[in-house]
Amino acid sequence: MSNRRYIEIIADIFPVMVDIFEKSLIYLVGNLPGYLS
Repeated sequence: MSNRRYIEIIADIFPVMVDIFEKSLIYLVGNLPGYLS
């Protein structure tokens, strides 16, 4: 498998990973006050 193919796969997956990460971060920040109190 060529490097170019890997780069294409990463380019496809990266935005999805960032989106999931942001959503989970927002979710955690939103629910953290409930856990702490």
